Amino acid sequence: MDAQTRFLDQAEAIVGADNVVRATPEEGYIDPYPLNPGRAKWPGVRPGSVDEVQAVVRLANETGVPLWSFSKGKNLGYGGPEPRTRGMVALDLSRLNRIIEVDDRLNYAVIEPGVTFFDLFEHIQDKGLKLWMSVPALGWGSVMGNALDRGYGMTPMGDHVQSICGMEVVLPDGELVRTGMWAMEGTELGPIFKGGFGPTLDGIFTQSNLGIVTKIGLWLMPWPDVYVNGDVVVEREEDMPKLVDILTQLRREDVIQNNALCGNVVRAATMNGPRSRWYQGEGSIPDDRLEEMRQEMGIGQWNAKFAIYGDKGLAERRLEIIKERFAGLDGFTVKARFYEGAEGMQVAYEDIADIDRTQMAGVPTLKPLSTVAWAAENGGHIDAAPIIPARGDEVWAFYREAKELYRQFGFDLYIGYHLYPRHMVHVTMIFFENDNREQLARARELYSALLAAARRRGYAPYRSHVDYMDVIADGFDYNHNAIRRLQESLKDALDPNGILSPGKQGVWPRRYREVTAEAPDGVAESVPR
Repeated sequence: MDAQTRFLDQAEAIVGADNVVRATPEEGYIDPYPLNPGRAKWPGVRPGSVDEVQAVVRLANETGVPLWSFSKGKNLGYGGPEPRTRGMVALDLSRLNRIIEVDDRLNYAVIEPGVTFFDLFEHIQDKGLKLWMSVPALGWGSVMGNALDRGYGMTPMGDHVQSICGMEVVLPDGELVRTGMWAMEGTELGPIFKGGFGPTLDGIFTQSNLGIVTKIGLWLMPWPDVYVNGDVVVEREEDMPKLVDILTQLRREDVIQNNALCGNVVRAATMNGPRSRWYQGEGSIPDDRLEEMRQEMGIGQWNAKFAIYGDKGLAERRLEIIKERFAGLDGFTVKARFYEGAEGMQVAYEDIADIDRTQMAGVPTLKPLSTVAWAAENGGHIDAAPIIPARGDEVWAFYREAKELYRQFGFDLYIGYHLYPRHMVHVTMIFFENDNREQLARARELYSALLAAARRRGYAPYRSHVDYMDVIADGFDYNHNAIRRLQESLKDALDPNGILSPGKQGVWPRRYREVTAEAPDGVAESVPR
């Protein structure tokens, strides 16, 4: 009997037979949008408590079977629940789904990894709590998992990792620790104050294979008196640098209170049917057709959204300032809509015709999922999202290079920029038809070319598809990749058996790096160096 089968058999005594998933054609874990076709499903275990997580981790150490942990496996566009190698077993945390506490006086929640954005939103609504969340594009994923992977939303607390306050973590040997003030017994300070006593450790468990986070404190936003949703419509493509510079300056001044969103014509079109509705030719949609499309939809070449929250008087003045900054610019139009009081907020919540508007109001949705069918009914996508400086001329230069690469490889350039005070997330998506080998090959080539173009300019993605984690880690090359060598030292100290998510973010434990005879099946062909 091989080690993996022995592990799964023994795991049944810990989590129950119903919570051990055998890899068969009928069940198992797989990326729904695989960049490489023909992959098989893989097995997993679903613990239902922290005690069970600890017991599964200890069993993994005893059997030498590596685990690949995730909260819900909904990180689509980045590999979903896919592991780095075939020898791994999924550690699916979705059954740990308790909302332990929500406090609407100090505005925080305490949650487990299986809690989705829908779950937390519905809890807040059912209890009548005066709180707003921040949500990403799709609401079915884990609140915790998104934050730990540095995902983002579109409210003032949209940088989700910054809202984490305290963690409970199962270490690779099964030990349980709590960070920050939670390191004390009998305290209520865990989700309230980020510091503890001594070095702050929370950061080493984000995008990390150094521990399994089983609980976090999460800061939330108080219910605002007024919510203002604004639009800036820009008619000319070449005016994008002005738009970026003005919006990010307004964000630095805290006039705009959230990370503004800036989309192009292709992004708007993906929300309005498949590609075949708009264009049926080969290659990228030509510029003249994009101009026609934007006029048919009544939008701009660039369509930015921003939001204002809080006191009505302050909101009105903020909006005046925004309009003043764009006044006199030919081809720029600013529009805004106020939502006030309980009745107005309910309208904002229910206005699902505008996805971005509801997301800026912290309302989870699955509406953007329809965009996956852009290229084909059996569609998939991969996200390419380097971080770049929030300077309009630099954004424009990289945009033009990305646009040329998309044309070279025959894809439509989807842009969904998220603008922060000093940086921006240069979100582009590559849509493809699942199992179309020729198209997938071009998608992989385009993704690699985008990564290389970003690296030449000193940019890199803030998160990665599992297939490209080593490539992106290679780019963090100061002093011969000193940061990765430090990460590897921490990995070897905390996880000497190399059982927890080997290769996550390009950090491999010693036994994989050395590729010894004891390394599990499927490792040798996957070790990065």
